[in-house]
Amino acid sequence: MSDILEQKQKLEQLMLSEDLEELNNRTNQFNVFNALKLQNNEIRHSNFLGWLMTPYENHELGDYFLKEFLKSAIKNFSSSEKTEIDLKDVAFANFSDAEIRREYKNIDILVISPQNKFLCVVENKIWTGEHDNQLSRYADIVDKEFNGYKKLYIFLTPDIDIECDLIKRDINSSKSVHYIPMCYRQVYEVINKVLKFKSKHLNNEVRIFIEHYNKMIERNIMGNTDKEIVNLCRKIYRENKEAIDLIIENNDYKADVLSAMADVIEARTDLQAINRESSGIIALPSDLNNINQLKYGAWTNDIIVYIHFINFSQGHKDACVEILVAPPKTISDNDKKAKLLAKIEEKTGLKFKGKDWNYTRPFSIITHEQCLNYDNYEEIKKHIEQRMEELKATYIDNLRAALNEI
Repeated sequence: MSDILEQKQKLEQLMLSEDLEELNNRTNQFNVFNALKLQNNEIRHSNFLGWLMTPYENHELGDYFLKEFLKSAIKNFSSSEKTEIDLKDVAFANFSDAEIRREYKNIDILVISPQNKFLCVVENKIWTGEHDNQLSRYADIVDKEFNGYKKLYIFLTPDIDIECDLIKRDINSSKSVHYIPMCYRQVYEVINKVLKFKSKHLNNEVRIFIEHYNKMIERNIMGNTDKEIVNLCRKIYRENKEAIDLIIENNDYKADVLSAMADVIEARTDLQAINRESSGIIALPSDLNNINQLKYGAWTNDIIVYIHFINFSQGHKDACVEILVAPPKTISDNDKKAKLLAKIEEKTGLKFKGKDWNYTRPFSIITHEQCLNYDNYEEIKKHIEQRMEELKATYIDNLRAALNEI
């Protein structure tokens, strides 16, 4: 039997698998948020959360969700001197008068309770980072307009570590504000609590709507998969390994994305590629006037700072971009590195995380799902070109300005 015929028979065997049909039944359940492609849309997430937070909305939860959301956010920071709000300020308050403003002066979610003299700013980020000093500007706005209010600031993201320090943003030289980091797992847990204790107050349509949202968070943002589905996938792979490996071999979307990204960078005049790896491309802005002063890093080409495009390492499926700052070669260069980080943060509005290696929050270039929805290489490349224009100011132009001042 020829290899081609044998491969064809393996693929046909996979197509006829009852286990595969069972997997389709389990994973193909309708979800309104996935159906409308809303899982990565910050505005739609904020709209839904704002709806749940509003006490007088038709979900009939009153202020229950709002209070549980605020309690979850503050529980690990209640005793911090850097926040004006304690857990008791939320737990014993009545927020039935709370007004929820969406996109008020570009603030994602603004919670205002006049009777409690309480205000909360929620900045919601889905796979993107802060830019243009948003956090400082928003804090400055509410500080001026709501004098005398106790204020809580929340930075909501999919994967931020709630054990980390409060996210600090300077408003001016004499005052600073701290945002509490909150992750979507906390939102998921709060909604589970709502469904557990308040289901009897929900009509069937509202309950299903909330369940769909939480299921979408679990699968698309938290990345959790039902154990039975995992076991079924393993069984299908064991019994159809050759066919599945053949499909994977002939659907290497990562290679297409990496190649398209390389083509896009090569065609640009404002970027210079330094190194290409299996997981991504290392680059810097063009026309740097002092690149030799950046050569004290313990990594590629000795340069300490890089733009890292793609980053498929550690099992990441989506392509993104981040700014990396490597450890210096010697301890004596630590002060130089600290000044470099401060200058980049000042010019770009991005915030660095990490200790030895410092990195900004990833900016999504193209998702795995988007790759699968495109028919060919040229469509993937066009998508990447458009996203590159969106990150140009912060990641290229502003970074160049910062590095030229070092």
